[in-house]
Amino acid sequence: MSRLRLVAGLVIAALAIAVALAVGCRERDAGEPESAQVVDMELMAFLSEARALHHQANLEEASNDLPGATRAMRRLVTARRPHEGTTTPEVEEVLADAYARLAELELRQNELDAAAAAIASGLAHAPEPTYFRGHLVEVEGLIEEARAAGLADAGKPEEAARARARAIELLEEVVRIQDQVIQRSLAARDAGAVEGPR
Repeated sequence: MSRLRLVAGLVIAALAIAVALAVGCRERDAGEPESAQVVDMELMAFLSEARALHHQANLEEASNDLPGATRAMRRLVTARRPHEGTTTPEVEEVLADAYARLAELELRQNELDAAAAAIASGLAHAPEPTYFRGHLVEVEGLIEEARAAGLADAGKPEEAARARARAIELLEEVVRIQDQVIQRSLAARDAGAVEGPR
């Protein structure tokens, strides 16, 4: 699982670099002065910091130090962000992903309320139907599944049934979100094929 997360983190960083470079090239082609062509160093530094903290969390997880991995993710979600007061898709996606991982770590430590709080924070960074929102909702469903099991073990079958039903609702929501993501991607690809290369 940590390898998959590492690869996903590297892919996100690579996409962000590609976007930054593409924007720079577009501006240069539009006749912008050379000084405007600088790659966004604040964004690059933030993405590098995010990668380093994910690596640190991987190492802590590999040593079965879940509290240490949790601390690394907390550092990421509270890190100083590039261009304070503004939002960029790359930063929002990194934060949504980090909150999902933080929630997973809290869940593995049976800290369900902390995990739910991390999900609520993460959803604020992914308000639209995206892969990242779908992943956050998926983890929220897993939290409700764990809550249902705990309630059942505590001899509270009615509350457990409600939590289980909520988990199922959330997982169905994941399917709807990810289907929207796929449909939007396919529509964009088809529109590009119709328009042809520019």
